Amino acid sequence: MAGSDKAGGGGIMKAPLPIEEILRGISANDMQPAADELQERVNALSEIEYEQKRKELAAEYNVRISALDRLRKKPEAQKQGKVLKLEDPIPAPDPQDGRRLLDDLTAQIGRFIAADASSIDAMALWAVFAHIADRAAVCPNLAFVSATKACGKSTALDVVSRLVPRAINIANITPAALFRVIEAAHPSLIIDEADTMFRQNEELRCLLNAGFTRSAAQVLRTVGDDYEPRMFTVWAPKAFALIGRLPDTLESRSVVIHMRRRLPDEEIERLRADQDQGFSQLQSRISRFVLDNVKAILNDEPELPEVLTDRQADVWRELFRIADIAGGGWPDRARRAALELCAKSDDDGDLSIRLLADLQTIFAELPERHMWPSQTIVDALNGLEEAPWAEMNNSKGLTTNRLARMLQRFEIHTKTVRTGNRTPKGYTAASFADIFARYLPNNRNTQQNSDNSLQNSNIKCCGNVFVADGNRNIHEKGCDDDSMAIDEGSPAGTAGGDELGIF
Repeated sequence: MAGSDKAGGGGIMKAPLPIEEILRGISANDMQPAADELQERVNALSEIEYEQKRKELAAEYNVRISALDRLRKKPEAQKQGKVLKLEDPIPAPDPQDGRRLLDDLTAQIGRFIAADASSIDAMALWAVFAHIADRAAVCPNLAFVSATKACGKSTALDVVSRLVPRAINIANITPAALFRVIEAAHPSLIIDEADTMFRQNEELRCLLNAGFTRSAAQVLRTVGDDYEPRMFTVWAPKAFALIGRLPDTLESRSVVIHMRRRLPDEEIERLRADQDQGFSQLQSRISRFVLDNVKAILNDEPELPEVLTDRQADVWRELFRIADIAGGGWPDRARRAALELCAKSDDDGDLSIRLLADLQTIFAELPERHMWPSQTIVDALNGLEEAPWAEMNNSKGLTTNRLARMLQRFEIHTKTVRTGNRTPKGYTAASFADIFARYLPNNRNTQQNSDNSLQNSNIKCCGNVFVADGNRNIHEKGCDDDSMAIDEGSPAGTAGGDELGIF
């Protein structure tokens, strides 16, 4: 009986061996028939019969039960769904000029998408990147976002899906199905209506976050009856479309394209589901370009714009490499696209960063002012046009308490501003200089103005008490801890600052 060797006369059976080890002891000529015979035997049983005899069969063949389970084809697996089969594009027969290829890609995308030039350039570069994603160290997402529906996001996803390799459109996918399809097929994932998916499944969003760097693109799961731990990859190029904003963690890992409803005079062609419309040829050309140039692309060390943050540089580095190897005007076009799209994302980004940017603007308008009561800042912020502050608190506007909470995360705290008999809370402009330099590196005006005005005003610090002399007429007036004394009747309290109440 196969695998039934016993030790001595005690009848002690050896520990079960994996099916692979059993087959390893069979001659090459007999291996396949033996494996087929075992598989045929377990599949000939009904579900109930197999459940009753699986332990007996495992002992007979000296194999693990989980090995038998893998050999047995589940009836439901035979009847439900269909086999996932994704084919690689066939490379074009001739070498491709990178500059001309990218030019043709942007022309093709522009036939069906109403978007600015930088957005279309980014889409073309990302479509090429999807063909080298398996070899890259970082895998940025492509995200189409809009304020409302009917802005062309689904069409943009459709266009991209026709250019990338092994595209699969997924909806309502489970986390387990996600990493298993990535492991099995190495697809390019196309995810429409991602806002619904992210709201309903936090675990799925975490898996997508993990797929940004290769070192982190692994998930650990247990499989089989013996709960064997196995690693699964979540590494795949991913394109999303959603209404609203991406979750912050995904946005920072994405090339974000802001879609808008097109104007009547923005004419585009209709994308047809029943026609190829030239996409297959372009997909084959991309495949050939990557085949010939993948080493050069991966070895390129692109020049990175200094204004990009470290994460933004990580997102765009792979696209810069493609543009550099393509040559022509594409190195400049890629960097211009990065700057423009990152600027749009920053404008719509974290509310705390928006707060710093607006404070920088307010402070820069009156650089000679050093002491800012909280209410003065709040009034100025709520008065800014096209800013979110006035709409907060059910359109009552930003409050001093909310302002204080938002600034606490940057370790900026209020101090007491003494104005005659009043002691409102406030801030010093100088306390923002370091934060502006760290989080708003593109504009140092406020930092420079704060440095200059501090030198000119001769402000001194006694513990946590800020005292100034000269034309500011700020002096030590019963200074307690965490307080700033200001002469309410001084010209500095009125001149140039009446409308804003700036001291």
